[in-house]
Amino acid sequence: MVPKVDSIQACAFSPCGAYLVCGTSFGAVHVWRLASERAPLAPTHVASYQAHRHSLYAIVFVPHASGHLLMSAADEDIRGWRWDAAAGGVASPEPLLVLQNPRQPQRRGALGQLTDTAALAFDGLSGRLYSAAGDGNAYAWDLQAATSTDSFVGSSDPLYCLALRPQHKQMLTGGEDGTIRLWDVRTASCTQQLRPNLPPLAPADAPKSAANSAGGSDGCGWCSCLAVDDASNWLIGGWSDGFLCSVELNTLACVAAMPTASAPQAVCFEQGSDFRFISVGAEPALYSWNLTGELNCRAACSNPSVYAIATQPFGEGGHLIAAAGAAGHIDLFTDASHRSVTLKLPAA
Repeated sequence: MVPKVDSIQACAFSPCGAYLVCGTSFGAVHVWRLASERAPLAPTHVASYQAHRHSLYAIVFVPHASGHLLMSAADEDIRGWRWDAAAGGVASPEPLLVLQNPRQPQRRGALGQLTDTAALAFDGLSGRLYSAAGDGNAYAWDLQAATSTDSFVGSSDPLYCLALRPQHKQMLTGGEDGTIRLWDVRTASCTQQLRPNLPPLAPADAPKSAANSAGGSDGCGWCSCLAVDDASNWLIGGWSDGFLCSVELNTLACVAAMPTASAPQAVCFEQGSDFRFISVGAEPALYSWNLTGELNCRAACSNPSVYAIATQPFGEGGHLIAAAGAAGHIDLFTDASHRSVTLKLPAA
């Protein structure tokens, strides 16, 4: 019998920049220490622990009285672990926080099933954590009280991704129904729904939808990934029909629709740039794009399908990129044009 591969579905660099953390489909967290700020490409595996019983989908670091918490999201709950950079990872085998999405009431006082959390984002201005859930809702969390403060109800289909515009008090979510929703986080109300094949992103008299012009079908598939730049002016969205869209958020104008060879699965802006972004998907490749649609380069990855990317500053004006996926590998790039190092999960 062929053993199942423990794929990597989430990755993040630590706030100090000295560690790389990943979460797997078996619910484990693994930590690598980068050699140094100037020479990070000789990472050392320093820790592994079982964070969840089931598949882990998202990781994000948040400030805490103890320094930082590593928040991990999985099939049944969101957990917060005290992060100790001096010790090289998680400081305790027990989580400090355990959050569960609200369960829907059923007949005769019963409660519905626990739902998974596919994405996390932290708003440093408000101190709130936001999550996108499999029940079609997004949630805001007060981490001090360990409770949900708001529910963002808009779809009966699962959500897969979210992004924040903290200065504008906005959240964006995307999911199975193919729609990106813009939310006012002060009122938990949906202010706009976006699809690349419908106004306002596509002209009302357009002969073809943005999805069709990008090689998609009559629809656009599900919305699989989102990213907003640091200045909160630009949105990148990816759809399963095989295309990306860049959107100017102040006018909600679609600037470019970029066809991709497979379904995009993760996207992020390059460090120090509000004009270039990186995408990965269901193929062994990493792409660098301009917001106006030009492809800068394509680099080979060691995973047949890439699920997660993370980036941080590197050297003078450069950036370090981590791309992780189905084979349980993490590829490190010092630029988007070629792979420098490949890390593999430690043997069980």
